[in-house]
Amino acid sequence: MKIWQLAAQNRIQRSTAPDLKISDTTAKVKVTKALLSEADVATYTGAIKVQYPLVPGRFAIGVVTEAGENSFMKKGERVYLAHTLEDELAPSGLQTAGQTVDGFYRDFVLVDENQAYVLPPSVSDEAAFLIDAVALAERIVEEMDVTAGQHILVLGGGLYGNVLCQILIYHRAVPILVDNNPERLLRAKKSGIYYTLPFDETLKTSIAKVTGGKMADGAIYLAFNNRIEPSAVFNFLARDTTVAFCSLMEKPLTVNLENALKNNVTVKGVTECREYVSSAINILANKAVTFSEFPYQSFSEEDLPKKLQEYADVLSAGGNLPEKMDIFKFVF
Repeated sequence: MKIWQLAAQNRIQRSTAPDLKISDTTAKVKVTKALLSEADVATYTGAIKVQYPLVPGRFAIGVVTEAGENSFMKKGERVYLAHTLEDELAPSGLQTAGQTVDGFYRDFVLVDENQAYVLPPSVSDEAAFLIDAVALAERIVEEMDVTAGQHILVLGGGLYGNVLCQILIYHRAVPILVDNNPERLLRAKKSGIYYTLPFDETLKTSIAKVTGGKMADGAIYLAFNNRIEPSAVFNFLARDTTVAFCSLMEKPLTVNLENALKNNVTVKGVTECREYVSSAINILANKAVTFSEFPYQSFSEEDLPKKLQEYADVLSAGGNLPEKMDIFKFVF
C-alpha cells in the first residue's frame, strides 16, 4: 500500500505500508479524493504536535473495493470516511485521523461500521467535503437550543461560518454574520445570508437595529482564521444567553469572562461533531446548503507536498490560508 508519510516537521514523503486484510465485519476502501484542511497544514508545520511518522489527511471520501461478509457496506459503494472516533484509551477519549492516528493521505483504508458513511448519489464528491461543517453546525444548533426567530450572532465568516449561518436559516433562526473581511461578507450575501456586518465601532448599534434593541439571543465564535478578539462577543448579547466557542484543533484561545459573568452568559466549547454526520449527509442530499461561492480546485496527489509548503509559507509570513477547497485526487 502506498502512503504519504510525515517524517518530521515540514517534511512529507511517499512511502509504502503493509497491505490491508479485511475481516468479516470490515471493508477495504480505496481513497479517491482527500481535502487539504487547516488542520492538515497545522500538522505539517508543527503547530499541532504529533508523533512521527504519521500519515496526515483529516477529510476524505473513497470507494469500497472489498467488503467482509458481515460488513454493512457493499463493493462499489462511495463512502465518507469518519475522521473522529471514540477511543477509551486515548487521553481525550477520541482518536483523530491525521493527528493522533494515521489519516487518509494514502491508497487504502480499512473501516468498520463506525468509520465510514455510505453517500447517496445526490451528495456529490464536492458536497461531501462540507459534511463536517454541516455536522458541526447541527451540533451547535442543538447544544445552544436554538429556536425559530432567535437572532444568533456568528463571529467568523469563513466556510464554516457561512455554512453555519445557512443551517441556522434552515432551522428558521436569524443569523447575524460578523467579520472583518469584506470578501467574506460579500460571499455570505451571495450565499443568501441577509445580515452581514463588519466588525467595527458601529457593530453594537447595527445589532441593536437588527434585534429591535434587545441584542443577540446567542452567539458562536469560530476560531478558523478569525482575527476578532474572542471576548468581544460578550458585548453584543442579551442577558441569560449562550456563547459557543468552536475550533477543530487544540488552538490557544484566551477569553476574558468578565462580561459573561456580569450578564449570566453560559459558555460552551464545541470541537467535534461525529454524532451528527448522518444528519449532515441528509441535509446535503436535500440541497439545503449552497457552496457555489467557494471555489473548488482539483490537484493530483503528487502536488500535495508543494501545496502544503505553499500554505506553510503563507502562515509563516503572517497571512491567512486562502478560502478555497483544495481537493486531491488519489490515483496511485
